[in-house]
Amino acid sequence: MKSTLCLMMAFAWGQLALINSFGKKEGHADALMQAIDQFSGTWEIIETQPAGVTKDARFLTFRADSTYAALDADGRELWAGTFDLDPTATPKIWDHRSHEAAKTGGDALGIYELAGDTLKVACVVGAWNEGEWTGKPRPETFELNAADAILKMRRVNAD
Repeated sequence: MKSTLCLMMAFAWGQLALINSFGKKEGHADALMQAIDQFSGTWEIIETQPAGVTKDARFLTFRADSTYAALDADGRELWAGTFDLDPTATPKIWDHRSHEAAKTGGDALGIYELAGDTLKVACVVGAWNEGEWTGKPRPETFELNAADAILKMRRVNAD
């Protein structure tokens, strides 16, 4: 319980720092909160490049606290982690890391495009080593030669 509370406190401080850094320019904090709200929910993975890149994951669930979970077809959690958004960048930024990868500095740098109930993401996988990124640069397009993975998802409507 104590470790969970510490994690929640650290996350809250991180989010405040992120919002504060975006807040230096008028409207960035509002844009971030709106983007997180739009991201929140469960998304069905309908297309992947390359095929099979998500292994058994069929859904991604994003939460308002900037955590996510990958779920199999039966809704069982396969892995989970945290994500960051910057909706003011061009292209829009979506970075994420599983809890396991975060232990070793692993991260994924990505971009996203959200149109209604369709979410498209592209990312590269790498790690941070003494503050330096080791991996391909963040993709700038939704093309496989620039990304390690591209996903197209459709929002699952809550019943």
